[in-house]
Amino acid sequence: MTARTGVAVKLGAVVRTAAGPAAPVADPVEALRRRLAGPTAREHVVLDFLADDLKEAREALGVLTGYLGRIDGCLSDPEISQQKLLGLALGGGPIDQIEYLAEVLANVRRRMAQVAARM
Repeated sequence: MTARTGVAVKLGAVVRTAAGPAAPVADPVEALRRRLAGPTAREHVVLDFLADDLKEAREALGVLTGYLGRIDGCLSDPEISQQKLLGLALGGGPIDQIEYLAEVLANVRRRMAQVAARM
């Protein structure tokens, strides 16, 4: 019998309004979009790209978290087999996701700098 391990991450933001207390916002980029509300579409395009990059980064992290959960489950299995352990070790895991995550995070940083420059 194998155990499964999972990690749930909830990402969100809090927006402070002049009218009252902080209200949770499901999409942090939308909160920033409302705050900036610039006259040109350029800000909105950069924010759209930022939202996409953040979504892709979360998905890549999900793949990595799932892989680590499979490793945890395998290692904690009292009936662990050499074949299963070797399969996880030699299967390569989500190496491509790590490289992709590095690329996406570089995009996130660049886009945040672009947004900061427009503030």
